[in-house]
Amino acid sequence: MLYIEDKILKLTRQLYPTGRAWKMPFGGWFETLHKSLIISEARAYNDATAILTSLLPDNPDFTVDDATDWERRLGLITNQLTPLALRKQAIARKMQAPGANPAKGHYLYLQSQLQLAGFPVYVFENINYLYPTGFSQNNPVSVSPNLFSLFQFGDKQFGDTQMGGGYTSLIVNSIDEQADNNFNIGNNLRSTFFIGGAPLGNYVTIPLSRKEEFRQLILNIKQVQTVGFLLVNYY
Repeated sequence: MLYIEDKILKLTRQLYPTGRAWKMPFGGWFETLHKSLIISEARAYNDATAILTSLLPDNPDFTVDDATDWERRLGLITNQLTPLALRKQAIARKMQAPGANPAKGHYLYLQSQLQLAGFPVYVFENINYLYPTGFSQNNPVSVSPNLFSLFQFGDKQFGDTQMGGGYTSLIVNSIDEQADNNFNIGNNLRSTFFIGGAPLGNYVTIPLSRKEEFRQLILNIKQVQTVGFLLVNYY
């Protein structure tokens, strides 16, 4: 494998005319002159290459430090436990966002962005078409009973939470899951959706270390008035 200096010297030989006046004997003075010049040329090439490899997360020379710098610039959560390959995926997705898709509020746009960031999830609208009368919504418990939990007396301080049941694993307004799980959805499920495995009702697994990043991405894209039910297990 040729070093960059050897490649530049080989290219230099090809650029000179073929006449005897421009002959460059191996080991001669003319070659020695160019070898001296190539030191600075190679340094300039390596500096330019280093800038390019740190700018774009599409090459093997993109380092962990480069990823950390880009996450800071792009407002992404930095998690050193996440593999570099997945961090590069998330950075590339953010660089390309919003992309050319005009339907930013569409559930498939959210799904595509989550998958581009390395999350193996699917997004489902909470809607059932009933021809010809219109549509209805799924009760989340019918999709998965695990989305519902019953608060037992003593588990919650009296006055903090109304006695009865509540949905868990919600995504509404906060990266903090516990803050969103206390959100009162009410009886209208028209603006709700599901994120999980396919088909609807299956759970997916996501590293616990990427939980905040996962929720942040959903909150950045989903429409503000919508509430998501997460069929996700963290490990």
